[in-house]
Amino acid sequence: MEQLLSNNRQKLQAAIPLINNYNDRFDDLNHWWGKISLIGKINSHNVSDSILEEMLSTKEKFSELQGRLIQNLMKEHLLKRLADDHNKSQVAIDILIRNLFERTADVGFLATDDDIRAFLLHTDRQVEDIENIRHRLAEYVKKYSVYDEIVLLDTQGRVKANLDIDSSIEFSEDPLISKTLASTDDYTETFRYSDLQPHKRNSLIYSCVIKESNEKDAKALGVLCLCFKFDDEMQSIFSNLQSERAASSIMILSESREVMATSHSQKFKVGEKIPNSGSPDLITIKNKSYISTTSETKGYQGFKGLSWQGVAMTPLNDAFKHSKETGKPQTDSCQLLNSQLFSDDLKQIFKTSMLINDDLSLVVLNGIIAAARNNAVEFMPVLSEIKSTGESIALIFSDSIDNLQSTVISARLGDVRFCASLAVDIMDRNLYERANDCRWWALTTVFRQYLQLPTVGPDAQQEISNILGYINDLYTVYTNLYVYDKNGIIVAVSNKDHASVIGDKVDTQSGAIDALSCTDSQKYSVSKFVPSAQYDNKHTYIYNASITSLEQNNVVGGIGIVFDSGPQFTEMLNDSLPKDESGHTVTGCFGMFCQRDGMIISATEGSPQQVGDVIEIDDTLLGLKSGEKDSRITNYQGKKYAIGIAASKGYREYKTTGDYQNDVVAFIMMPS
Repeated sequence: MEQLLSNNRQKLQAAIPLINNYNDRFDDLNHWWGKISLIGKINSHNVSDSILEEMLSTKEKFSELQGRLIQNLMKEHLLKRLADDHNKSQVAIDILIRNLFERTADVGFLATDDDIRAFLLHTDRQVEDIENIRHRLAEYVKKYSVYDEIVLLDTQGRVKANLDIDSSIEFSEDPLISKTLASTDDYTETFRYSDLQPHKRNSLIYSCVIKESNEKDAKALGVLCLCFKFDDEMQSIFSNLQSERAASSIMILSESREVMATSHSQKFKVGEKIPNSGSPDLITIKNKSYISTTSETKGYQGFKGLSWQGVAMTPLNDAFKHSKETGKPQTDSCQLLNSQLFSDDLKQIFKTSMLINDDLSLVVLNGIIAAARNNAVEFMPVLSEIKSTGESIALIFSDSIDNLQSTVISARLGDVRFCASLAVDIMDRNLYERANDCRWWALTTVFRQYLQLPTVGPDAQQEISNILGYINDLYTVYTNLYVYDKNGIIVAVSNKDHASVIGDKVDTQSGAIDALSCTDSQKYSVSKFVPSAQYDNKHTYIYNASITSLEQNNVVGGIGIVFDSGPQFTEMLNDSLPKDESGHTVTGCFGMFCQRDGMIISATEGSPQQVGDVIEIDDTLLGLKSGEKDSRITNYQGKKYAIGIAASKGYREYKTTGDYQNDVVAFIMMPS
């Protein structure tokens, strides 16, 4: 930021109306003070020169402080602008990357689906076979609604089945097919035009080799392609970050700075090239100046995608409209001096301005005494004007410091409010995937075949456990996956350390009972956030789905997936905490997830309360409506904090369609 400020000081200052207003007022008063001082010097021979010198010295002190004040005003207004833009550009790319990380696991798992393998192995396919596999793909997309097409191809690029019934594609020449077949990676990620979706400018496709078995050297049968709803997802991300009327444009850029997605397509077009720049920087595009902020993804679980960047572009003419706003600060002068929200320089300016004003009062008083002693009545109007001018200058300092306070507080409150909203959005998006996973894995044919038998023998238990272990290796957010029969008896687990529970009945609080009474493949059940023996008696969520028989759709069992809530929730909160310019968490900040009743679900390091405690805070803060967010300065645990609060609103169909009710409130705390 310092480089941006030093390289573009005049342009930035000209764009901040409030600073120009203060500067004009200062200049007028300084000019008048100079005239008054000159008149006093010419006409007041009976008064000591030292009085006039002290007045001029006081004026110079005010002028020096004026420069520091203007510098601080510029810095804080710019800091507020950059913080807002950086938050949005960073979140846009990181939320996307988190989402796409899940896709890398999806394609790897679906490529091992036994039904898909059997379909490609069967050379004499009938129309009925194609319809059956299409139905299975449709079941998948009903759970994972982030995909708009799934394509199954043989090794020659011939399309054997696809989900989109409006697509007439029969053969693909896309090089991604040969690339995928030749790759030793778990997946191939492609973003560009593809003949697999010829009606689209660009497609984001995750592809994987389908083999006869899970053996490393197994024969390749074909290629699976999952086509992600990229444009749909980006518009969802953009709309969560800001309104359509916002001045800033948020974009996702490729490594070559080509626009992949944009929040304002009328300002920046997909495919347009954005000039390289520092971050932050002031750049010119089509004769218009923009403040540009670029954010590299922090990655998720080591995954960073295709080297894309998040970018926020704000027209310079619109960047500081907030500086026109006026309003009383939410803290008084004494609090300013003690608050951690304000810089030492701002505190020093405030104290120095008061001292200079006190000095001026003493100078004027000495002048009155000297004028009276020397019968210099002609000097009295000069003193009166000097006093009035000094008071006017002091008033500008007071007003501008009040504005600085408001700007700083507004920026910090905006930060924590945004961070709380981000935290709860990440949580909703993450748990959406958990609800999808349990329902899809419940449709695994092997599970259904074995569980519909009168008994599940040791060999069947081992095969189910092997499949669960393979899944768990792909989806590392779980500590254990387990399958239970229609009587609620656990028959297999993914985690060998939990093998001792095989043969035990499921916990009544695990959510399994609800799953065993449901035949709808779109339904799932979730445990309360309570301690579970499946999670070393710590608090967690367990997601469940029923497993039905292959023919009659009777419930024959269920699957429970144990979410690793401790580190996963903490990481979500840590990723959402306010960061300084170096990317480090602001000192003293911490975050919490809470239920509506105030019970803490997760808390980061530094929180005075921990999981299972009831948060000691104003109950009204737990009562925000779904999707609402707020911020304020308040006391918590005997200390003053800027607090951001946001209530969950769900993601896509998760917690938005009556499928599941579990409101969570995120709190982000910044010492004030």
